[in-house]
Amino acid sequence: MNNEIFENVAKLTQQTLENWKKLGETNLKIGEKLLAEQVELTSSLFEITSRNAEEATKTKDVKEIASLQAEMAQETGKLLVDSARSCADIIAEAGKVYNQLFETTLKTAGNEYAAAAKTAGKGKKAA
Repeated sequence: MNNEIFENVAKLTQQTLENWKKLGETNLKIGEKLLAEQVELTSSLFEITSRNAEEATKTKDVKEIASLQAEMAQETGKLLVDSARSCADIIAEAGKVYNQLFETTLKTAGNEYAAAAKTAGKGKKAA
């Protein structure tokens, strides 16, 4: 009976370690995707700002500079909204992965505990 308990504890420990590994891998993938999104956003914002600054230095008309600024604000706003949507999609995807991992863990743990209880019940009947 004691061996069965130790075996069940060992199985549960192994399962827990595997789940932590999966969780770590998932977090790493999410971090990589979010970082890539932020790098892309920063690069695009830098490009827009540089282009706008270059055009602003070439023009002498205040109205044209204001128009350039309005275009830049519109372009920047669109980039920020697109990036926010992309980040939200990444987070939603992560939520699905976390949920699947959680459900799988609960199901496996429930099965392990049910098997252990069944085994323990047989041991009590034999005694």
